[in-house]
Amino acid sequence: MNTTHGRTHITDDMGNDIVTASQMDAEYDALCAVAEAADAEHRTHCLLLTQNCPLCLALDQLDQVRQSECQHHLN
Repeated sequence: MNTTHGRTHITDDMGNDIVTASQMDAEYDALCAVAEAADAEHRTHCLLLTQNCPLCLALDQLDQVRQSECQHHLN
């Protein structure tokens, strides 16, 4: 088995997915693409201080999670 983004994939001995992708996987991937686009757009156009903008606060928390995941993978 292989776990990516908190999702478990059943794989064969060669590491290939045995179960075909479900519609929920496609929806998840599409939502991730939307979130990434919104993230980039908001970061370039927001004129508020991080403390005053709820989206900036959420993006800051996301950055902290991503940073801790990178450090975890490097160890």
